[in-house]
Amino acid sequence: MGRKNEDITIMVVPHSQKPPVSFKLPLLFLRGVGLLLIFVPLLLVGFFNNYSSAKAVFPELEQLRIDNQVKSELIGQLANETQMMLDNFKRVKTLEIELLELNGMDESIVDQDSPTGQVDPPYFRAYLETREYTTIDRTFSGIEYLQQSLPEQEDRMVALKENIEEQQRRAAALPSRWPTWGHISAAFGWRRHPITRMRDFHSGVDIADGNIYGRQVLVTGAGRVTYAGTLGTYGKLIIVNHGYGYETYYAHLSKIRASVGDLVTGGEVIGYVGNTGRSTAPHLHYEVRRWGEAVNPVKYLP
Repeated sequence: MGRKNEDITIMVVPHSQKPPVSFKLPLLFLRGVGLLLIFVPLLLVGFFNNYSSAKAVFPELEQLRIDNQVKSELIGQLANETQMMLDNFKRVKTLEIELLELNGMDESIVDQDSPTGQVDPPYFRAYLETREYTTIDRTFSGIEYLQQSLPEQEDRMVALKENIEEQQRRAAALPSRWPTWGHISAAFGWRRHPITRMRDFHSGVDIADGNIYGRQVLVTGAGRVTYAGTLGTYGKLIIVNHGYGYETYYAHLSKIRASVGDLVTGGEVIGYVGNTGRSTAPHLHYEVRRWGEAVNPVKYLP
């Protein structure tokens, strides 16, 4: 036999003389209503709790959104500054090439600076634009390039500075100025000696003038005095070693104004013209020696 539906009758009895009213409701319906009365409040309580929690998080999410926007702008600025550094790096390299050209040095060293797998700064922007790079990627790539390139660039600039300084020292040491004022009265080379009248090799030039006696004698390049005294036919003599194989002799002086070991610079007064040693008249005998061999001083005079 099938189970009969169970019903519940609800009777409402008024206080007046009106007849009572009855309602017959299925038990299943009442159970459903009861369940709703239990679970709906629970659901509402859970909803409001979740809403309150979410509402508390909203300010944090908004702050995170603002922070992300600020960081994005900073990353963009950093990317621009990185590119500016790359452009400046390019200008430094261009300046390096110009300095090499001005000093007559080999430019091939500037082609050795690019790190493996990298490209030169002039083409770095185009290189990045051809790839699927984000702003952060471009920034990190630029910084990585600079980190690899700058130490090498610094080493090259230090080497360039040292080379330029060496060239400056060489130029300063070169005997390239007149040791005193006057005219050349006896040239470099073979001649008839004015005293012995025999054929003689003149290892320097004689500089004379009508009133040259006592005139200042200037060292013709930077160097160190290696001799200052009287030496045979030279009379009172000063010898200066300029390095790089160069020596200069200043002979027949009336007075010496330098001592052995003195460091002298081009144009410094080291003595005075005289007539000491084997000399027929006041003049300066001036020699230039290259690796110990006498060479024509006129080659170095301006």
